[in-house]
Amino acid sequence: MVMNIRVLTPDRVICSTTADEVVLPGLTGQVGVLDGHAALITALDTGLLRIKLNDKWTPIILCGGLAEIDRNRVTVLVNDVEELTNIELSEATQELEKATLAVENAETSKARLDASVELKKATARLEAINYLA
Repeated sequence: MVMNIRVLTPDRVICSTTADEVVLPGLTGQVGVLDGHAALITALDTGLLRIKLNDKWTPIILCGGLAEIDRNRVTVLVNDVEELTNIELSEATQELEKATLAVENAETSKARLDASVELKKATARLEAINYLA
């Protein structure tokens, strides 16, 4: 069986499709969802949402939010998504290294928090490239 999945931001519908499997970036780790999943509401971290349909994965970079799961329906409400552009593996690796250094060199709590969000996005970009390759 297939599940219905919708990804929404405050101002638009990112996608509305079916899926065989969904992997969400939860705050405490990845949350895998298959058809018939128990009802669940969970907070999402910045990271990579993966949607599997017919043995093909589609990655979407999320910027925090919530997910509601109810048997064969997944609704993802997020603050924003990052569009996947034609980024090269070497460029994504450089961005990841730069973000890692920014976290290590942050001098204030706010700078460290901002840098850690950028690190999560850079990690998600690199993971997305691997799924698209």
